[in-house]
Parts: sequence; structure tokens; C-alpha cells
Amino acid sequence: MKTLMLAVVLYASFASSFAQDAKPKPENLTMTLAWIADAGEPAQYVFVINGVVAYKTLDGLKKYLKDIPKGSSLTWAPDCCRIGNEPLVGSQEDMKAFKDYCDSIGIKFTLVPSG
Repeated sequence: MKTLMLAVVLYASFASSFAQDAKPKPENLTMTLAWIADAGEPAQYVFVINGVVAYKTLDGLKKYLKDIPKGSSLTWAPDCCRIGNEPLVGSQEDMKAFKDYCDSIGIKFTLVPSG
């Protein structure tokens, strides 16, 4: 019985220390901006991460980014064609604020200029 208790205590100790040492690995994410064709006027967009996850709002995107591992990277190469009302790309101030936000949460944001 003592051997079983010792094994359980050792396993629990090992599992606990392993869980604390196991940090999530940084991710390399790509972002695109997709136009919602049937949304009507004004034009509406969603932020798409890695072609799978979409966010309708900048706030939703920020909440998602806050939960990814520090040291991750986010790359965005927006298209040079504009329809109008695109978030972030229409304002240098908004783009700087987004980059600053990414920096504040440990995400490296790279904007690849189009053109």
C-alpha cells in the first residue's frame, strides 16, 4: 500500500511540475480581410485567421489574440484593391493602435505593404 501511495505522490508531483514547465509554443498566424458580399451597404468585412477563424469586429479579434501564446507572430498582407470602409487599412492611426496593441500582448505584428 505504501508503494502505491508513493507512486501516486511521485506521479502527481511530476505531472504538476511538467504542466508548469510546459508553455504553449508561439504560433505563426496569417490574417486576411474578407468582404461579406451579401451584407449590403455599407460594405462589411471579417478578419480571418489562418483561413479558418473569422471575427466580425476588431474587438473580437483582439480578444482572440490576447489568448494566443506570447511570442507568436501575426502577418497581414492586405490586398491593394479597396471597396471602401475596410477596417484598419483606411487609417494610419488605427493601424498604429493595432500594432501597439499587438506589441502590448507580446504578439509580433507584421504588415506587408501591398501595391
